[in-house]
Order: sequence, then structure tokens, then C-alpha cells
Amino acid sequence: MLTLGIEYLTGYAVATSTGDRAVAEWPPHPGRVFMAMAAAYFESRPESLETEAIQSWQEEEEALRWLEKLEAPLIFGSETIDRRDVVDVFVPPNDMGPTKRTIIPAYRTNRQPRTFPKVRPHQSMLYLHWPAPEPTDTQRAALERICAKVIRIGHSSSLVRMWSSESPPDEPSGWVPAPEDNATRSLERFRMPGPGCLDYLREQYNGEAVERFYDFYVGIQSTQGKEQKALKAEFEAEFGVPWKASLTAPAFRRPVLSMTQAYQRISNNPDEASPVSTVFDDTLLILDKREGPSLGLESTWQLLTALRGAIEKHTAPTPEWVNGHKSDGKPSEHPHLALIPLGFVGNEHADGHLLGVALAFPRAVSPQDRGKLVGKLLYDAKGLSQELKLTLGKLGVWTLGEELRPSSPKALRSTTWTGPAEVWASVSPVVLDRHPKTDPRKDRGGHLAEVATIITESCRRIGLPDPVEIDIDKTSWHRGTPRAKPGPDGYPLMPTRPGGPNRRQVHVWLRFDRPVLGPVLLGGGRYRGYGLCKPWFKGGLK
Repeated sequence: MLTLGIEYLTGYAVATSTGDRAVAEWPPHPGRVFMAMAAAYFESRPESLETEAIQSWQEEEEALRWLEKLEAPLIFGSETIDRRDVVDVFVPPNDMGPTKRTIIPAYRTNRQPRTFPKVRPHQSMLYLHWPAPEPTDTQRAALERICAKVIRIGHSSSLVRMWSSESPPDEPSGWVPAPEDNATRSLERFRMPGPGCLDYLREQYNGEAVERFYDFYVGIQSTQGKEQKALKAEFEAEFGVPWKASLTAPAFRRPVLSMTQAYQRISNNPDEASPVSTVFDDTLLILDKREGPSLGLESTWQLLTALRGAIEKHTAPTPEWVNGHKSDGKPSEHPHLALIPLGFVGNEHADGHLLGVALAFPRAVSPQDRGKLVGKLLYDAKGLSQELKLTLGKLGVWTLGEELRPSSPKALRSTTWTGPAEVWASVSPVVLDRHPKTDPRKDRGGHLAEVATIITESCRRIGLPDPVEIDIDKTSWHRGTPRAKPGPDGYPLMPTRPGGPNRRQVHVWLRFDRPVLGPVLLGGGRYRGYGLCKPWFKGGLK
């Protein structure tokens, strides 16, 4: 058996939920713990080439590769926590570039808003426990050394002591892995590592490129003449850009672990209904608009068509899970990448303008494959972050970047679009998967019943149960959303193949008998921004 123990030394855990940066993550997901261990391993790379130091470091690498392949652990810890109110704190940024590092942080004027969500668990100890398999003595010793190097999990103020042992605590409370179809317990989804995770984190860590950049910086600043000229030429050959003293160093890229595992609380009420997930992962990759004209939701098709083209250009040859087509050009039989318009809706002053877009990954796609796509799309060959430019024809040009602000607008938070919630309503119209046969002019009741059946089939298609209530209209239940009809105040019809008939589109309101974890994307246009639903609350504002 293997148990990793964690003690929060200040009594508080400070870590931001990936779905909502105003919410603290508790318990720490196994993926977060693994990333903390990997970071401790990367940062302790031996500077000497002594055989003993190199061998010890290699043993730690092999131990992490063994750990990333294990099944989901049991998590023992406090289910009861106290949450602190979250407020924006304005602080100077840490990384201001090598030429500005002499400015004392307290005197910097470009302070940025930050949030530091924290919780106080009623017990400061937490354990991750794997009943099997048994690590070797070498693996156990290597994991013990790594644990001793871990000083924080989450924010730098979230100080911990970490260790490994063979047995879990007695009479534990906490969380245990649950089958996806478990209908008797409330389920939560925790991020997990997986095979190849260490290699992915090493690539994102980008430590060698960062160190090389600063080696060049020091060398160029401390030399003159031919020697300096030669170093600048070597820098340009390695990084692909001419040397400038104002250049920003390569970034330690933010890793995204998208593989998740369902967990249930040990002490849960067995009568509670479990949230149901769709075929899409609830961790969205959100891109915010940096520059470009103001566009409304009615521009969804043009914007997301340009985005899909950019993705396919950066990922050529494009995998089936990205473009939805097999190698022979036939449609894929499996869910593929969906693109989502993120509009300002559901607010008293909402007007439907777009703040950004999101990528929704199929759950079946590994974090390594997702990471490869993100790396090609948002980073250049040298590991430097890059923005994404989309040419939209007459609409102009949009520039997108990964949304990393600590206090994001609600429309740019995953939880705004993923819930969980029992009631959902469409933001962009649902394009019906087939044409209703009943004529609404002769039998309106029968026509609406047939449309409801088609909507129900669309829910089943993405892994959801049948809704217990369905309402259909041309007007959305969310404020700020265009109507489901072409025209000045409506959504254009989804383009079809030349000569093909127009597809009927409607706005829907759905209630399920249990919470649903989104994103909820329904109908024929679900991979290109149509059929996007958002949790709906009484009054329609949230």
C-alpha cells in the first residue's frame, strides 16, 4: 500500500478552482498534488554530475512515472470546511522582464487585481491512499525524498508538510472513486494525472528554455564587441528572434490537466441524486478577446468557423477528435472538439456581446493530446506564449489569448457554463437534428410534442437523461440573447450544404430530475456554437 500524507501548516488551503477563480479547491485534486510533486522534482535537478546525485534524481523520475499510472486514490480528510470571503487584492506583478526587476514591488504602479480563495478544513491533515500496487523499496524511498521537497500545494501561502507511509488513518472520512453511472451518491469530479503526465508537465515547465534565456541575458550584458555580437547571433539562432534587452523571457506555461475522475463523499446521504455529465469535459479552455471589433452572439458562426480553421492549421494533420472526420473524410462516430461562444447574457444589462470563446474537449481525449493542441495553438516553437489572430472577413480581425486573469468576468468562467444545475436554457438556438413531420399550422400541439421528442433525443446523444420538462420558444429565457429566427434582432439560420434545406432552430428550456454537469451542447450545430445552454435560475439572472 502507499499513502501520501499532507499537513496544512497554517491551517488554511489556498488553491483556486479551475472552473471558477473565485472559488477555492477542496480537497486538493490528485492532479494538483502530482503537479506539486513534479515541480519539486524539476526544481531540484542536481547541478553536479556526481553519479550518486544523478542516480537519485533518476530514481525520483521513475517513481513519478510509476505514480502517474496508478488508479485514482482514496482521499481521506475533512469534509467540513470554513470558506473565507473572496475579495480582489491589487498587487504588483512578479515578472516584469529582466530590465525592470530592480523596481521594488511596493513602488510599482501597474498593480493587478488578484483573488486568493482559501478554505480552513476542520482537520489540517489529508491523505491520498492507494491500496495497490505495492511500490518497491527504491520507489518508496524516491517518493519520500520528493515529498520532503514539497513545501506548498496551490498558492505560495498554502504551506504544507508532506510525507509517505504505508497505511491510511483509522476510521477515515473523505472521498472515494465512484463509478460514472452511480445514481445513489452526489458525485464530484477531481483532476487526475495519467500516463505521460510527467513529460507533459516537463514541457510546460519549460525550465531549460528559461535558464538558457537568462544565461544569454547575463552573457550579453557583461560582454562587448565581437564576443557580444557572437552571443547575440547564437541567441537568435536558438530562439528565432533578434536579441533585444526588452525581450520577455520564455514563460513557465500553465499546465492544464483535463482528465477527471468521479468521486463521492464517504459520509454522503445515499438519497441524494448524482450529477450527470455530458460527453464533454467540464474544464473548458477559455480564450478572451484581446483586440477586435465588438461582435454579438449573432456572429457566432463566422467567428467559430475562423477559429476552427486556425486550430486545424496549427494541428495539421488534424486528429479525428479535433475536426470530427476520419482519415477517409467520413464523419467521426465519436464526440469531437466543440467551440463555444461566450456572450454577456443573463444579466440585467446584458446585450449579448462576445467576450471570448471556449474549447470543450471530449472526456475521452487524454490530457496529453489536449496539451499538444494547446501547446501548438498558444505557444510558439520556443515555448513563448502567442496570441491567436482570426480574420473574419468583413467583420474585421479578432485577437485571442488564454484567459488567465485571477478575477475574470462571469462569462469567462467555466462554471458559468457548466453548472451543475437542474434547469438549463439555450443561449444560442438549438438546430433540430431532423425536420419535424407534423405541420404546426394544422396541429400545433402535435408539432411541439414532436420537437420535444427531437430535443430529448439530442440530450441522449450527449449522455444526458431525458428532461422531465421541456419548453420551446423563439425567445430565449436568458436576457441579452438574440431570438431564434433570422432578422435584425435574431440569430441567422445555421448554414447548410449548397442546395440543402434550412434547418429549423428553437430556443429551449429544460429541467432534469437531477443536477447536470455541463457544458450542455445540443442539436445539429453543437460543435460550432449553436445549441449552447446555460444554467437557468429563477428570474433568469445570475
